[in-house]
Amino acid sequence: MVRDGHADHMKVFEGIETAARGGLRKCVATLGVFDGVHIGHRHVLTETVLYGQERRAPSVVVTFGTHPKGVISGTPPQLITSLRHRLRLFEALGLDAALVLDFDATLRGTSAEDFAARVFADALDCQLVVLGCDTRFGRGGRGDLSLLRDVGKRRGFDAVNADAVVVGGQKVSSTRIRESILKGELGDAARMLGRPVAVLGTVVSGDRRGRTLGWPTANLDLHHEVRPPRGVWGVEVLVDGIRRHGLCNIGFRPTFDAPPQGDPDAWPARDAFDRIEVHLLDFSGDLYGKDLEVRFLCRIRDEMKFPGKDALVARLEADRAWFRRWLAGESFGG
Repeated sequence: MVRDGHADHMKVFEGIETAARGGLRKCVATLGVFDGVHIGHRHVLTETVLYGQERRAPSVVVTFGTHPKGVISGTPPQLITSLRHRLRLFEALGLDAALVLDFDATLRGTSAEDFAARVFADALDCQLVVLGCDTRFGRGGRGDLSLLRDVGKRRGFDAVNADAVVVGGQKVSSTRIRESILKGELGDAARMLGRPVAVLGTVVSGDRRGRTLGWPTANLDLHHEVRPPRGVWGVEVLVDGIRRHGLCNIGFRPTFDAPPQGDPDAWPARDAFDRIEVHLLDFSGDLYGKDLEVRFLCRIRDEMKFPGKDALVARLEADRAWFRRWLAGESFGG
């Protein structure tokens, strides 16, 4: 299947055979999951785009619809960015095309030599492959720069490594970023991402309680992306290409929703019952079915239980006023 990317021009090919029929020739390609599309990933992806521009060749990212660790270890990591979110970020970096592979038992058992030949030579007709400094591929992780160059000599393409990117004396990694987000250390995560921590979610139907309170909210399905801890956050939201500001609540709404068996300590792991709701400032309109990218700018407060709806609304109005002052650059002392 071939479908348009999430912006105007990036093509997305699903499967090797589809890419082989897609007419791509003399490509410059790179390979990886690129979960988070952090500054290390962006370095590799940007190098791929620049090499493509220099050679007047299509730049292609080869990625996976399912995380390889889920097949290899049986326990996939919680994603920083879903496939849909990654495709948006790839397009924003200027990639011409993405080839999405389903990492299954068959692909896991494919030798590195066969993978390189089938993907980079047969499907993409590559002239150059750009690998991250620690990228490995093929059965047993045997595929590296040296092996890729050996295959390339026989099949007519070259390969280069991109340098690692270091932040705080350590190499940037998706694992480090994931841990920082879960701890609420969004400043550290943002430095490694090179952008604010963000989630992509589809607006789904809720119980419309916020609308009855005069605080309409968009309820998000996050496609299994990792999210910050519970609380109220000041956010920037991309809606139909327009940046808007708002408040985002992550949690289980203790003012209205009773915990299991009435025991506040009986709530399960946070992701099981947490809702993600966004209230946009100075906005009215229908958001159902839209994909929203929510970028976390600042933490306003913890989630709290209020004695009733009037107290909740009063605090929400105070939260909104605080965030407006924050956006205006006011100092809060300390």
